[in-house]
Amino acid sequence: MTPAIASGAATSIVLFSLTSGIAAVSSAVLALFMLVMVGFAVAPLFSSSWIGQQDVSSAAANAEPNDD
Repeated sequence: MTPAIASGAATSIVLFSLTSGIAAVSSAVLALFMLVMVGFAVAPLFSSSWIGQQDVSSAAANAEPNDD
């Protein structure tokens, strides 16, 4: 087998480039981030200790007034 054929066979077997590697890692991190955000969104539906944690209006109503 000549070196040209061997290098061509190696590049066709190894289908990895820096761009595809970065895309794969960033896709995995984005998928993990989305799963965490969905988990936080549905947590009050499945756990009684999370109920009311996302209610921002009640937290703002109990805040101290500004002195300005």
